[in-house]
Amino acid sequence: MLLAQNKRSKNPGDSDLMMKSRQRFLRAGYYESLSQALAKIILEHSENTLLNLLDIGCGEGYYLQQLSDLQRQSNLQLAGVDIAKTAVRLAAKRNLAAQLAVASAYDIPFFANSFDAALSVFSPLCPMETARVLKPKGTLIMVGPGANHLNGLTDKIYTEHQPHRGNFRTVDDNKDFTLLNCLNIDEEICVTGTHIRDLLAMTPYYWHTPPEQQTALAELDQLSTTVDFDIRIYRVQ
Repeated sequence: MLLAQNKRSKNPGDSDLMMKSRQRFLRAGYYESLSQALAKIILEHSENTLLNLLDIGCGEGYYLQQLSDLQRQSNLQLAGVDIAKTAVRLAAKRNLAAQLAVASAYDIPFFANSFDAALSVFSPLCPMETARVLKPKGTLIMVGPGANHLNGLTDKIYTEHQPHRGNFRTVDDNKDFTLLNCLNIDEEICVTGTHIRDLLAMTPYYWHTPPEQQTALAELDQLSTTVDFDIRIYRVQ
């Protein structure tokens, strides 16, 4: 669904290296606390009602996979879009009960008022297009990095911690959305073995890390770091 004239590069979106590294890292369970929190939020919204949910920037389908487990206890219908073709192919291999499409968050290939809820985890988002596909009073659940997110990793790269910026401001400044609630998950994890390199490769920090620092990180047996997730829940007008 992503037309050639709308591509900024031959293979837009996260690279194959980033996507496959993220898949291995998430599969190891390091972000399980986040996936459980999202499942709880969505289950509360779907109780006794049919809930159509769109994962905007679904990546390789990790969060859709976690949410698919809710389908046995709720009336949850899932869909996902991502601009990266490799990501959608990896998601499709999960055999999810979900509609998947290679498409941009700025041109979502669904009719207006199609979804009760939308999810965006560390992904670019267009407020106007998201509001279009959500039903009136629909819910947007956004996840972005807190101030201390991955400080154990950035301390190995920079002289000062460089937090990755989220994109909450684009929604906070948009009149179509009202902030309902803010949640935070802040915990320490210990990343081991090859998952340390996967963690680096799945983040934007990878492109700013010199080869010698990449090698030093890869040689570590373990890396302790904070994972700090900000979750914001909005309602569309």
